[in-house]
Amino acid sequence: MNIKIREKQFEGKSIDLAFDEAVKYYDASPEEIGFEVIQQPKKGFLGIGNKLAIINAFLNEKYLMNRLNEFLCSLLEHFDGDFDYSINFQGKNILVRLEGDGLGKLIGKYGRTIGAMQHILSIYINRLSSTKIDVNLDVGEYRRKKKEKIYEIVDNAIKRLNDENERIELAPMFSYERRIVHEYVRRNYSHIMTESIGLEPYRKVVIKLTKSHIKA
Repeated sequence: MNIKIREKQFEGKSIDLAFDEAVKYYDASPEEIGFEVIQQPKKGFLGIGNKLAIINAFLNEKYLMNRLNEFLCSLLEHFDGDFDYSINFQGKNILVRLEGDGLGKLIGKYGRTIGAMQHILSIYINRLSSTKIDVNLDVGEYRRKKKEKIYEIVDNAIKRLNDENERIELAPMFSYERRIVHEYVRRNYSHIMTESIGLEPYRKVVIKLTKSHIKA
């Protein structure tokens, strides 16, 4: 994952000194800052033609991971339970897994709490990053089980499609659930189309036959 946040050029008599300026400017640990060398320092003759070192420094994914870790800790303090979690980068995606006791409170009725928490984490991390990042939160494998349930709902809905019943509206879903529907149908049903309609929090997916499969 190559994320660059708040890029800025810094100068110094050496690469190390230029990097020290970047550390002071960002007020971050050295591990949270990446850089690229724009210009190597050069000593001229009798002080003529001297060149400073120039680097392009930026906050990296380590910075994002540390900030997200701190933010997630502050959120979990509002829930009773003993939780363990891991944060992993996968391309431009962040996967957060939560395990432990008291997971039911984190999931919430119909998964509303986990959906809201994922939304909050996504807003937080994307305010820090200039690169769009998707955050996926899974609590006790709830997401995997939820995904299997969504597949079942979609399969059953598609079985009911026919010439008289050309479209079926699913119940309102969170955005990540709608994305699962769209991707699943695109992968497995070439003759089926999907689209999202309505306004949050009542936005839903419509499943319908393609025009080529509707009899004239």
